[in-house]
Order: sequence, then structure tokens, then C-alpha cells
Amino acid sequence: GAGLPKIGWGDPLGLPIEIQLYTVGADLQKDAPATIKQIARIGYTEVETAGFGSAGSAAALRKLLDDNAIRCPSAHLSFELKNLNKAFDDAHALGCAYATASVPRLLLSQMPSFDASVPAAERAKMMQEVRKTLRAPLLSDDLKRLIDLMNQVGAAAKQQGLMFAAHNHTFEFEKVDDRPAIFSIIEKTDPNNIKFEIDCGWAEVAGFHPGDLAQAYPGRIRMLHIKDFLAFEKGAAPGSPAGPKGAEIGAGVIDYKKIFADMQGKGVEHIFVEQEGPYSRMPAIQAAEVDYKFLHSLKNALE
Repeated sequence: GAGLPKIGWGDPLGLPIEIQLYTVGADLQKDAPATIKQIARIGYTEVETAGFGSAGSAAALRKLLDDNAIRCPSAHLSFELKNLNKAFDDAHALGCAYATASVPRLLLSQMPSFDASVPAAERAKMMQEVRKTLRAPLLSDDLKRLIDLMNQVGAAAKQQGLMFAAHNHTFEFEKVDDRPAIFSIIEKTDPNNIKFEIDCGWAEVAGFHPGDLAQAYPGRIRMLHIKDFLAFEKGAAPGSPAGPKGAEIGAGVIDYKKIFADMQGKGVEHIFVEQEGPYSRMPAIQAAEVDYKFLHSLKNALE
């Protein structure tokens, strides 16, 4: 509260440092039990999932998390409009409060889910399809339909006792009807049913400051992805040849001191480390440790 010294601050925003397991996705595919154990050893007590790795199912991954005293407040899930309960059941199995779409725009193309039963070649083809979808310009009608679908998923999630959240890349900041699409998305989705997970790295690449969004839309931004990039071209699209290269947090060009200062008191509940490749300087699990230590050391700088 006001007037109290900030010595009691554990970490940035007074929140535990969490990790989006996408960061160590290749390790998780190879050996989920060992990877979760290493994540716990680094000091992470909360994770966000993206798939289940070699555990194979939400229930099996939950057991590994429980065994290592790790909680899972949010999961990136595949939403099939004809069977939303599949995603919601996985969220419940993991113990999540948030059912999160990593690429909300995929609701438009109704991609089938990437579960373990899909053969690798088929999966690669689907990924190509996804990238193509993400590079195509978002049209005005698409945007209206996307907002309707997000409201539909948000209402269904609410009925299941979950909160639907949407994560961004760069294309949500592209202009549709003369303004960045993300502003329309936030304004026209139901604030009671839909919250946002702002990927600070991609927002900055698109030329927007996360703090400005939090200021403009109080209470809508509940989670952050903390990622850093080496120097990039403004507006460079994810997955494109000019796409920015990931860096350990603090080793790139994104100013997290400013971001955390701007986010003070704005209602953020979770901060997830999420590093992008290429992992050319060190293996992903080691990068996850560097990320953790950097954010942990920031607490002193912020006091």
C-alpha cells in the first residue's frame, strides 16, 4: 500500500516469475518429466502451457506439475468452435483460471487441433497454413467476424467457470478501418468474459508500448508475455525472413524497466517468460534460467 517501503517486493510487479512452456517446447516433447523438474529447479513455481509435450495429455502434464509443486494458471489451447469443451476440459484438468488463445485469428480458419494424434507431416502442413493465414491482411469483415467468435468463446468459457484470454503477435496491431485492429478487438469484446495477454515483445516490434494499452483499457490486460529481441526492423512479422531474433531477457532491446514501471497498479496478474529462438547462444533450458535470474535481479533495480 501507499507509504510502505517496497522492500517486500519479490519480483517485478510483486508477481512470481512464470514461464510459457513453449520456450522449452523441444525439451518438453523429448522428456516432459525431466523438463518440468528442471523448470522447478530454476525457481519457476507457475507455468503456462502450449501443448502437453511427451506427457501426452492435460491430466498427465498436471500430475508432473503437481509432483513439482508447480501451478498452471493459464493454458494456450486449441479452440474448436464445434467442440469448445475439449479446450475447456483441458484447462480444468490443468487447474487453469484462464483458457487462452495464442492466435485468436485462427478461430476464423477453424484449424483442427494440433494434438499428438496428428502425424508430423500433417502437422507441418497445418503450420504452413497457419503462417499463411497470419500473413494475409485482416479485412474489415474478418475483424467483425473474429470479434463475434471471440465473444462466443468468451461466453462459453464463462459458463464453464473459466476466463477466455487472447494473446497477440504483431498482426493484431495492423490497421483495419484506419485503426489498429487490437483497439477494436478490446473495445468490442465483452469485458466481463474476455481479457488480454499482451505479448510485450511483439507489441514493441509492432511499434506499440504495452503500458499505453493498459492505460487505455483499464482492467482488460491481465497477463503479460515477457520476451526480448535482438535489434529488429519495426513491424517485422513473426516467422518472416525479416522476423526478429529472440534474445534472453535483458540481452535484447526491449526496455522492461519501463514496461514494468508503466504496468504498476494496472491489474496484471501473471507475467510469463516466453523466449523465441533461435537458441544459438545457449540451450533453451539454460536460457530459461538466464531469463529467470534477470527478472529476479530486476526487483532491486525497481525499488
